[in-house]
Amino acid sequence: MAQFAVLNAAFVGATTVLGPVVADRTFGRAAWGLVVAAQTAGLVLGAVLALRWRPSRPLGIAVGLMAVTGIPVATLGVLPALPALIVTFALGGVAIEIFAIAWDQSLQGNIRREVLARVYSYDMVGSFIAVPIGEAVVGPIAQLVGSERTLLGCAGLIGSATLVALSSRSVRRLAAGPALREDEGCAAS
Repeated sequence: MAQFAVLNAAFVGATTVLGPVVADRTFGRAAWGLVVAAQTAGLVLGAVLALRWRPSRPLGIAVGLMAVTGIPVATLGVLPALPALIVTFALGGVAIEIFAIAWDQSLQGNIRREVLARVYSYDMVGSFIAVPIGEAVVGPIAQLVGSERTLLGCAGLIGSATLVALSSRSVRRLAAGPALREDEGCAAS
């Protein structure tokens, strides 16, 4: 959860606050809509890929894929060209959706039914509580050090948070499929 809180703050702050600012300076706000649409298309593609994807340790791979979301942020900072942003945001969308599905499957397969709602509640609070903080601080930081450095810093935070999460053996080694028996509260799939 800590990884995703930092990652969300950096990604959302960079893309929702600085994305339109960079778009205004370069390729235009209307074209920024194409970038956001590309990310959405990536989310759909990620969901389709996740339907077929069956790794033995999906959570570790999916957490590692979250580093891909730093690429569109860095691209926004160093190469704010529409074609590059469309491609990188689409790839980021694929990574986000594969992670989201692997995370949900991991929770549902490893958390007892009677506490699953509580775990999801903590997950949502932990994952998204940092987003307004990221949105609030990214603008002033960009004013101090510039948009490019801020975006690269956000990309670096995304990469660092991913490495920290991958340093957890339990994240890397969590096997696919339900770890709990039916009588322990986890429905078999």
